[in-house]
Amino acid sequence: MQLRRARVVDIVDETFVRAEPLVVRARLEAPGVLDELWPGLERVVVQDRGAKGVRWRCTGQVEGRMEIWLEPSGGGTIVHHFVHGTGPRAPQRWAREHRRRWKQGLNEIKDRLEGRSR
Repeated sequence: MQLRRARVVDIVDETFVRAEPLVVRARLEAPGVLDELWPGLERVVVQDRGAKGVRWRCTGQVEGRMEIWLEPSGGGTIVHHFVHGTGPRAPQRWAREHRRRWKQGLNEIKDRLEGRSR
């Protein structure tokens, strides 16, 4: 019998947004935003932490857990994003694409909230 090596996905990301946590959360919760940022992941809320964020159990391309933690800081919010679980055959490539899509989408939200245009 051959043992399969776990294909671990472990993503940690932080971005500062000059807006209050509930304002950031409202933008992230706009219809379709998280589905666009996280395609291939189905989420079930495990813990809704209000202004502090949300924790999910995720299935699909990654089986595990995800979190957005919104930390008030210096006139804005540090948006922490975590994904941990097992995933596709090429977890590093998947993580790189996930991180790129997340950063791009979050930076667009950040720019709008901070009054900048792209």
